[in-house]
Amino acid sequence: MRLKDPFSLKTTDMTKRSKKPRDEDSSDEVGLTCQHVSRAVDLSSVKKAVTGNLWSVCSDCLKERNMLEGETAGAHDILVCLKCGFQGCNQAKTQHSNKHQQAHLSDSHCITISLSTWKAWCFECKEELSTYCNKKALAQTLDFLQKYSAKATSGTTSKIISLREEPVDTQRGKSPVNSTLIPVKGINNLGNTCFFNAVMQNLSQTHMLNDLIQDVKEKGHKMKICPPGETNLGPLTVTLPSPEPLTSAMFLFLQSMKEPGKGPVSPKILFNQLCQKAPRFKGYQQQDSQELLHYLLDSMRVEETKRIKAGILKAFNNPTEKTADQETKLQVKAYGKEGVRMNFVDRIFVGELTSTIMCEECEHISTVKEAFIDISLPIIEERVRPALIYCFTIDFIYFSMAVNHMLISICCIIFMYVSDKKAEKVYTSARKQMLISALPPVVTLHLKRFHQAGMNLRKVNRHVDFPLLLDLAPFCSATCKNLGSGERVLYSLYGIVEHSGSMRGGHYAAYVKVRTPQRKPEQRRNQSGSREASSAPQGQWVYVSDTSVQTVPESRVLNSQAYLLFYEELL
Repeated sequence: MRLKDPFSLKTTDMTKRSKKPRDEDSSDEVGLTCQHVSRAVDLSSVKKAVTGNLWSVCSDCLKERNMLEGETAGAHDILVCLKCGFQGCNQAKTQHSNKHQQAHLSDSHCITISLSTWKAWCFECKEELSTYCNKKALAQTLDFLQKYSAKATSGTTSKIISLREEPVDTQRGKSPVNSTLIPVKGINNLGNTCFFNAVMQNLSQTHMLNDLIQDVKEKGHKMKICPPGETNLGPLTVTLPSPEPLTSAMFLFLQSMKEPGKGPVSPKILFNQLCQKAPRFKGYQQQDSQELLHYLLDSMRVEETKRIKAGILKAFNNPTEKTADQETKLQVKAYGKEGVRMNFVDRIFVGELTSTIMCEECEHISTVKEAFIDISLPIIEERVRPALIYCFTIDFIYFSMAVNHMLISICCIIFMYVSDKKAEKVYTSARKQMLISALPPVVTLHLKRFHQAGMNLRKVNRHVDFPLLLDLAPFCSATCKNLGSGERVLYSLYGIVEHSGSMRGGHYAAYVKVRTPQRKPEQRRNQSGSREASSAPQGQWVYVSDTSVQTVPESRVLNSQAYLLFYEELL
C-alpha cells in the first residue's frame, strides 16, 4: 500500500484483490473414513437429553458436586456424546467425557462434539471428523447443537469479564468494579459471517480505536492541523462535517459492544454498510478474514479522508481549481497532506516499510517506502529447530516467532535493466533489504496459511508458535526506532483470529484479552521516550465463536490455529 497525495482526485485503495480461498462453515477433509458414524450418532436421543438437562455443564461434575461455587458454566470445555447426549468435561483430573465412552463396551458412544470449538472427535479412530461427511447424521446434529446453544445462551453470553486481580479500595476495604473493561459479547451470525464476527471481536477490544472513534461520532468536531516547520505554515483548526455512513455504523457497533447487560449484538447495520462499499461480501458467500479487515479499514480511511478534506476546504471558503490562486492551492495541499495522516485508521493501524536495493555492479542504492496495515508471514513447511522460521514479506527477512528475533538476510535477486539505445535486457545481481521505518500503535501479523501448490490452493494446518510479548526492535530501521544499543520496542498480544478447518470449508473464531486500558492516545510517548516495559498487562483471555463466549486459559490461546495476530505497543 502506498499513500498518494491526499488532495489528488483518486484515493489509494490499501487493499489488493487476493486470490486466497474464502473459507467458511462448509466441509472438511479429515475423518472421511470413520466407520462409526452410522451407529454412534442418534439425533433424537441427543435432542431429548440436551433439552432435559442443564446446558454446557458436565453431568458428572454436577452429580459429584465438583463445580466450584460461582464457577461459570463455560469454565471447561464440554463434549456431547452424539449417541445419548451425555455432556462431559475434558478436565485433566476428571476426564468425564473419556470415562463415559470407556464405560460402554460397544463403540456406539465413541463420537463427541465440543461445545467450544464445534469439532467432532472419534475416540475409536482417534481423529477429528468432518461434520459434513454424513449429512443425515453429523451435519444435522451439529446444526441442532449450534442452534440450541444460541438459544440457551442468548441471555448469558454477554457479560463483563473481570480481571483475576482487582485493585483494592483500602479506604472501604473492598474491590471496586473495574469500569474501564470492555465487555465481551457474542455477535449474531448473519449467514456465513463468522469471518466478519471474528475480526470485529478483535477491533472491539482495540482500546485506541474505541478512544479515537469518539472524536468522529458527530458533526462539528474540531481538528488542529500543524504542518511541519519547513512549510512555514502555522496551525490550522478545522471543523469537520458529519461522519460518513460506514464510520458512523462502526461507532454505533462499538458502542453496543461496550454496553453491559444486553444479549448478543447484531452487526447487521455495520455489515450492510460495508457491503455497499464492497459488494463482494454480500450473498452468504465464503470469505477471508484478512481481506475483510483490509476492506473495512481502508473504507473507513477513505471516508475520513473525504471528511478532513471537506473541513480544510471550508476553512479556506471552499476554493475550487478555478477560483483559488496559486498560494491558496499550495496551502490547501500542505494542510491536506498533514491532516489526512491524522485520521484514526492511520493513527492506529498504518505503518511503513522501507525497501533498500543495491546493484552489485554499480553499487547504486535506491529506496522505496510503502505503507502497510498488516505484515504477512508465509509459513515455512519444514520445522527448523529450535524454532519455526517464517518468511517476512518476499523472502528477504526471516522472522522467528518462538525465539523472538529477526534474522536479516541479504538475498541475491535478479533485476532487469533496459538500455535506452538498443532496448536490450541486461540482467544484474542486486541485494535487497526491507525494514520497518514507522511502527503503528497496533501491529497486525497475518500468517499465510493458504498456499499455491501448482494449479491448486491448499491450507497449512500445522501449529505455529507465536509470542505473547513481541520485541520489534530488530525489525526496525535505525531512523525508526531511534534507540540505543540493547533497547527494545515491545508489543503485547491482545487478540487472535483463528481459522479451523480446510480449504473446502472451516470456521473463524476469536480469542481476545480483556485487560485494563493503557494511557490515553494523547499521552502516548514519542520515539525519544522510554520503551522499557517489561511484561504484558494482566488480563483474562476469552474465546468467542459467534454468540458463544467462554473464558479460557492462556495455554489454550497459545495452542490455537492463529490466522491473524493483533499486538498493541506497550507504553
